[in-house]
Amino acid sequence: MMCKVLIFSCISAVMLMTAAYGAPLSKDEEGHLLKALIEDLKLLEKSKDKIHFELYTPDEKHECNRTSLQCYLRELSTLENEIEDEDVDNLQNIIKNLQSLTAGNQVLIPQGNRCKICEANQKKNFTAFHHELNNLLKSMLK
Repeated sequence: MMCKVLIFSCISAVMLMTAAYGAPLSKDEEGHLLKALIEDLKLLEKSKDKIHFELYTPDEKHECNRTSLQCYLRELSTLENEIEDEDVDNLQNIIKNLQSLTAGNQVLIPQGNRCKICEANQKKNFTAFHHELNNLLKSMLK
């Protein structure tokens, strides 16, 4: 009886941790999300001439990919009120997929001085921001 209680308690703890922090993605799920994000970014590219303000644009090395994605996610969230209605659905889909990609990853917090916080990055126009995000996603897909 005590063994069953212990096993049930362990299962409950794992379920709570998964709900709180998100389940890690498998490589296949991550690859699928990366491909979807790249395709969605192609659709958002048509808005580049309509967006006239600068966004923090990470230029980190490979070990800071997750931190960079978190920064891109935060900056894209600011765009929701700034773009045309026809592009909002596409942007919301990109945001949702980026949230799924970054959920549950504890590596998002910069460790030491290796990864910059978002606001320490240079501000660039939307075209450059879009290009850098696209390059990051493609590099992660490899």
